[in-house]
Amino acid sequence: MSDIAQSPPEPVRQLTLTATIGIALATFIIGLLIAGLVVWRMVPAQPAPEPQAAAPATKVIVAPPVATDPASISARQQMLAAELSALEQRTAAVTGEAANSYGNATRAEGMMIAFAARRAIDRGSPLGYIEQQLRDRFGATRPNEVAAIIDAGRNPITVEDLRLSLDQIGSQLALGPAGDGWGGSFVRMLGSLVVIHPRNAPSPVPGERLARIRRFLAQGQVEAAVEEVKRLPGAAQSKAWLDGAQRYIATRQALDTLEAAALQGNAAAPAPAGR
Repeated sequence: MSDIAQSPPEPVRQLTLTATIGIALATFIIGLLIAGLVVWRMVPAQPAPEPQAAAPATKVIVAPPVATDPASISARQQMLAAELSALEQRTAAVTGEAANSYGNATRAEGMMIAFAARRAIDRGSPLGYIEQQLRDRFGATRPNEVAAIIDAGRNPITVEDLRLSLDQIGSQLALGPAGDGWGGSFVRMLGSLVVIHPRNAPSPVPGERLARIRRFLAQGQVEAAVEEVKRLPGAAQSKAWLDGAQRYIATRQALDTLEAAALQGNAAAPAPAGR
């Protein structure tokens, strides 16, 4: 009896082990199911694909029909010819305006050079750079006038020079040649005291001629002064004065010629730089 009470029967141990294994296996399966459920809920659902937009329709450009009948072709040719003629007329007008502008500029520059030369000559100043400008503008067409002006610039003679020179030889011009002695001069002086001349004619008395000569010089009328000097008793002794006066007159005539040439557009354009 004691052996039976101390040792439990074998079937009871086997049942307990089987139950333990079953419980463990069930627990493991339940854990897998729970983990799978958690993972499934954590993964986001994939969005449904959006439908693709339809490709735009291709725009078809239809070219206008080209007229091929003879009447349309002829009208088109006439229109093109008229447009070409108008274009040629506009081109010719622009070319003419450009040529006129260039000619006016050349004319103005030539006149400025001529005026600058006259101003220097009147003052008795050297021409300086104006010499080369005169050669460039007028040397080919007016070489003699250019040479006279350049010589006058290098050897100037002014109205004031002529007046001072006249004062120095005035007594010789009034009394006549010194070779006649004082007697001849005295007789000519007495003869000039009483002179008969028309009422409206200038007095031929030497003293009054000299006064007129000085007035002519003051007014720039060198030509009239020269004519009066030639009528004085001592005109033969005034060669140097007359030569200077004639050179003065020739220089002014040359200046007048260049100014007229520039005004008429006959002055040459300046040569391009570097040539």
